[in-house]
Amino acid sequence: MTHGDSGHHDEHDDEHDEHDDERDDEGTTVRRGVDEDGTTGTRAGTTRAGTTRAGTIRAGTIRARATGAGTTGRTGAVARAVRLLTVAAVVLGLVAVDAARGPVAPAHAEDGSLRLTVTGHGWGHGRGMGQWGALGYAQQGAPYQTILGHYYGGTRLAADAGNPWVFVELTRFTGAATDVLVQGYGLHAGSTSVPGYGYLRLRWNGSATEVQTGPSCGGPWTTASTVGATTVEVGAGGAGGLDGLIRTCEPTGSTGYRGALQLRVVGGTRYVVNAVQIDDYVRGVAAAEMPPSWGSTPNGMAALRAQTVAARSYALASSPRASGATLCDTTACQVYRGAFSTGAQGPGAARTLREDARSDQATAETSGQVMRTSAGRIARTEFSASTGGWTAGGTFPAVVDDGDAVAGNPHHTWTLATTVGEAGARLGVGVLRSFTVTGRNGLGAEGGRVTSARVVGTTATRTMTGNEVRQALGLKSDWFTVSLSPADAAALVRALYQDLLGRDAEPSGVASWSGLLIGGASSADLVGVLTSTQEYRERRVRQAYAEVLGRPADDGGLRGWVDAVAAGRLTIDDVQRLLYESPEFYLASGSDDAAYVGRVYTVMLGRAPSPEESAYWVARVRSTGRGSVGFGVWMSLEAAQGRAAGYYRTFLGREPEWSGRVHWGQVLLERGEGVVRVGIAGSDEYWARARVRFPA
Repeated sequence: MTHGDSGHHDEHDDEHDEHDDERDDEGTTVRRGVDEDGTTGTRAGTTRAGTTRAGTIRAGTIRARATGAGTTGRTGAVARAVRLLTVAAVVLGLVAVDAARGPVAPAHAEDGSLRLTVTGHGWGHGRGMGQWGALGYAQQGAPYQTILGHYYGGTRLAADAGNPWVFVELTRFTGAATDVLVQGYGLHAGSTSVPGYGYLRLRWNGSATEVQTGPSCGGPWTTASTVGATTVEVGAGGAGGLDGLIRTCEPTGSTGYRGALQLRVVGGTRYVVNAVQIDDYVRGVAAAEMPPSWGSTPNGMAALRAQTVAARSYALASSPRASGATLCDTTACQVYRGAFSTGAQGPGAARTLREDARSDQATAETSGQVMRTSAGRIARTEFSASTGGWTAGGTFPAVVDDGDAVAGNPHHTWTLATTVGEAGARLGVGVLRSFTVTGRNGLGAEGGRVTSARVVGTTATRTMTGNEVRQALGLKSDWFTVSLSPADAAALVRALYQDLLGRDAEPSGVASWSGLLIGGASSADLVGVLTSTQEYRERRVRQAYAEVLGRPADDGGLRGWVDAVAAGRLTIDDVQRLLYESPEFYLASGSDDAAYVGRVYTVMLGRAPSPEESAYWVARVRSTGRGSVGFGVWMSLEAAQGRAAGYYRTFLGREPEWSGRVHWGQVLLERGEGVVRVGIAGSDEYWARARVRFPA
């Protein structure tokens, strides 16, 4: 059975069976956003890998009043500010905000290097019996009958199936060249028999099958007979034991099979089918599907017996394929490798056994036994390598699988490291920006197996099932969670502490915030918490004093501003603007209106005003007061772009490109500086820089 479709697991193969955010009761991810003042507020959204979506600034009036430096706050409505800026734009050419326009796409690096960790449980689809769980229960002393009853609820063990013939499609030959080449002792097909050790080639000529003989797998071939039927069987005999089995001729050697081989032509397609009795088939399946060595562990034979019954029941309950066979030899049905293989041709080639005495013993001890439904039908008993601790339900009731935690099970809990670039490419969305689990089956840790997820990338947005994600990413199962890697999480914490607080993070802060980020918290959460601390507010006030007034903050002014922000009377970003309106700033300008306007432009915009700008704002000072200048110039797009550029320097260590300057300037005016901090600090570029600055 397939790990992803039908249910088996092959412990011997390089198997390829078929991740999660914290979610609320409705399956949505809960994240904390950041308002314009840097405070946090809970809302439903997605936790993005490498970018963060911020909230919308609340409309209304901004009222600010604080003591210190002789500053008096002003009251003004947002609508009044927009009208003022529109007038200024018309008169002076300043760029005003058009609130009806949506923001352009932000410019930031999409290098895809942000690392993710996918943590999951189990290997395979999880329906029916878990093989590792069967071993766990066996080692606890459970007999195979109890193990089967646990996993296949609603069925009963019956010993009435006998030993019928089954037909197994050997899929590596399906649709290939029209020849079937076999070797062995006493070969016979149709009316043709080959004494001793010989070689036969069955060639479909479009209307009949030519039976040809030759001296070796390479020919030359001579037609001995022609059979008109579309199904021709070739058998072997004349020798005992493994010597008497029919063998294929293949480029890398041969495979020996019990029973006979058939060439079937159905709808123009050629198939090779092994006709074999069920117990001989189960001998091959049991050895391929469950390590025979488990039979040598304490009570491990109980697990092997359970496997043989499950394999027999699954086989006898299967439906015909296009070839007419009811089974195949791959994980699409059950893995079946025949009795032995060789690396060369001829009777003397060394054999590698594909059966095992312990699996053979379990098969013999359960001969004829199957699981039957309440209606008396043989149950199609799917199984997989490891359930992770809960079966997935389906045909059989979902049950806790405590046996899956058996020592040595590498699939009970597993991890996979990837990047947002690699994961996004595999998921078909470009660079992965967010992964939100929207549904789980409710069985087991983290809510169980993923049933649906929303995947957002730089080129596409997709809604996928958990199994689709599993197959795309090459995961072991659809029971998984997705989180940041510990190293990347720690680097982000240390970078944000340094950029927002100006110091290294204490070890406890790194540990706690790294754990939260790995668990699904966003960079917005951390930015919001840090920017709402007393430490951050004091640092910002001191920076504002140094930049605007050119001096350190006095204790009274520092305390007054910080208290006003803490009380919610203004935002931390208002402090710097209000200092431009202070009597101290006006006095430092010589108490001259024109000099005051010039100093506002020089300090805030880094340039002198034009004569027209100076005349306009001097008139505004004299008609409405200094606040109109400080507020008006501060709220211009030019000033907003300058502040956005400052965040580029703080977080990214560089100047912005023009598109980034324009975009974030608009965002700053429309939605607040907190949104800009979150957006730039949540970019892929910031994460990549954090890893370079703070390597693991």
